Amino acid sequence: MAGIRRREVLVGAAALAAACRGLVSPVAAQSASQAAAAEAAKAEILRALFGDRVPVPGNVQLKIPVIAENGGSVQVAVAADPAPGGAMARRIVLIAPGNPHALAAEIRFGPRAARAEAVIRLRLGRSQTVLAVAELPDGSLRSASADITVTLGACAESFE
Repeated sequence: MAGIRRREVLVGAAALAAACRGLVSPVAAQSASQAAAAEAAKAEILRALFGDRVPVPGNVQLKIPVIAENGGSVQVAVAADPAPGGAMARRIVLIAPGNPHALAAEIRFGPRAARAEAVIRLRLGRSQTVLAVAELPDGSLRSASADITVTLGACAESFE
């Protein structure tokens, strides 16, 4: 009987698995290095803007689409709740660590602003976690983050 033997199928499956493992690991390594670079960019921006102060999650609403077909113009809505005494946030900073320049926007609110909220459009280079940080009048920081999947990135190169 001339057919495929069980042992040949198992050896072929093992070879295919080994070959696939070789193809997947560079992608996983690239993804891990991008994540590490994004975290480093986020930490650098936070340190440059706020020094040693650390944002506490909460009291900030960040609305961003889950999927963006084009990263060239992604609508983002951000709002900060008033502080317990009723004082509003002085500024809200949006950080997109997956972009060549992580500081995506800085919105300042004057004493006459009715609410600390804004709707803007951002350019996003790739899928990433966008972070919004609100600075309250007492100097404390509040934050929110949201993940977005970008199918077609907008920031193709770094301008450094």
